[in-house]
Amino acid sequence: MKKEVTKEVAIFKLSAYCSTAEHCLSEVQKKLDAWNLSEKDANAVIDYLLKEKFVDENRYALAFAREKMNFAHWGRNKVAFSLRNKHIPADFIKNALDEVFGSEDYDNSIAQVLEAKFRSITYKNKFDAKAKLLRFGGGRGFEFSKMQPIVDKLVANIKSTGFDDDF
Repeated sequence: MKKEVTKEVAIFKLSAYCSTAEHCLSEVQKKLDAWNLSEKDANAVIDYLLKEKFVDENRYALAFAREKMNFAHWGRNKVAFSLRNKHIPADFIKNALDEVFGSEDYDNSIAQVLEAKFRSITYKNKFDAKAKLLRFGGGRGFEFSKMQPIVDKLVANIKSTGFDDDF
């Protein structure tokens, strides 16, 4: 059963909610839906939160991208996918991705994550090691073009079995 909340209480609660951490409109909308607020009142609450800068989709996209790159070590593709799922406008996503993932820190992060994974995997040959690293990096959302030279460097010293020299 959904709780019923008045417009004033919703503004108070959501102002406090948005003051503690960055939140996007889709997260705010889920809260409003759970409170069984009328569409007119829900729109008034959202308008207030936007006007008073409690919610800012561009700021949210930047914070989300920075956090996921620095702490979760996600790649550009995974962050973009997550932001699209949160209904962030495409221009804000592009802005956040360009700002956060256009740096040398991102390339260093990819190298660190792949090196750590390389030390922890078991493999039969170069092909097996390369496949595991690329699959892992793809799951993290790293771009193939950025992973490939790093992976090639990591697997270069693995003894060849003869059939996998071309990989």
